[in-house]
Amino acid sequence: MRADWAIVAGYFGYFGAVGVFQPYLPLHLAALGISGAGIGALLALWNGVRVVGPVAAAWLADAQPDRRPLLRMLGFASVAATLVVAAARSPAAIAVGLALLSLFFNGLMPVYDAHALERLAPRVHRYGRLRLWGSVGFVATSVGLGLVTARTGPAAIPLALLLAVLATALALLALPAAAAHAHARAGFAEFAAALKRPRVVVFLAVCFLHLAGFAGFYGFYSLYLARFGYRPETIGLLWAAGVVAEIGLFAFGQPLLRRYPLPRLLEVALAASVLRWVLVAAFPEVPALMFGAQLLHLASFGLFHAVTVLLGPALMPAGTAARAQALVSSLGWGAGGIAGSLLAGALWDRVGPRAVFVGSAALAGLAWLFAARGLSRPATAGAVNRVG
Repeated sequence: MRADWAIVAGYFGYFGAVGVFQPYLPLHLAALGISGAGIGALLALWNGVRVVGPVAAAWLADAQPDRRPLLRMLGFASVAATLVVAAARSPAAIAVGLALLSLFFNGLMPVYDAHALERLAPRVHRYGRLRLWGSVGFVATSVGLGLVTARTGPAAIPLALLLAVLATALALLALPAAAAHAHARAGFAEFAAALKRPRVVVFLAVCFLHLAGFAGFYGFYSLYLARFGYRPETIGLLWAAGVVAEIGLFAFGQPLLRRYPLPRLLEVALAASVLRWVLVAAFPEVPALMFGAQLLHLASFGLFHAVTVLLGPALMPAGTAARAQALVSSLGWGAGGIAGSLLAGALWDRVGPRAVFVGSAALAGLAWLFAARGLSRPATAGAVNRVG
């Protein structure tokens, strides 16, 4: 459908920008003469603002009958913040730009996901087919910019980030309308009360623990492989294998989401993470096993993301879809990312590189235990179990 392709454009642009930011922003900061500690502090600031930005944006979004004006404001505000980042040369100026960019850019995607799911209703099982283009965008920009920087150095990074964020904002201008959602039906008191429900508490704890484990992967995986003698091109291929596996889940995972209970699928994703991090910790010298561990990204990230995008709103009151998505972003990627990065850094320095992934496996195992005991009981509502 034509409207679906408009949604695809937003995902492609947004995660294309992430494909510039995640791998390459540290290179840009280092080229400006910022120390490793300074880079770490700037990225910690990014994650710190991420704790509050998505929730603030989502609260505004759920009170609006049409989320598109807010999405467009966030998109073009992100462009302005990116201009600050691109032009800044001092750590203080970069910190201001990154704080603003984190506030607007990280606030955008939870609202966008909620809008896309309402646009798809009752075809929400097709979410993965649209979201996979975000992964394609990530691969396209990360690989393309890698080729460019090999020739020009890091000077192209700020411009590439600006172009990707601008493409996202422009894509939002063509975003189709969604069915009217239940805006403002759930106020602060009802939303706060829902956060005390046992299954909601368990769900948020699972997201925090699981994504805290992923922080070690994002921060140290390349360094870890390099320690064991992997060449840069091999490391790049292993990263690409994970993203291709993720795309496979988004492309062909619809039958899983329609047939099996979401809490059970969440358990599968968490179990896959345990296996993945154990393999990485135990057998880094075996390239075939490292490749197999990366293929588990299909479940440990792809399936986890597809399930949580659907399960979060199902556990919360009507009219809070954007806030439910934002909680996963804020508590998982934000707070979990900060905690996981601090834990991984301490383990790397004080225990050793393998300990980072032993810690990730332990966090994923604890998340699996929470999910198995708190989400998969027979009392779980049918609406939470399946989609489509």
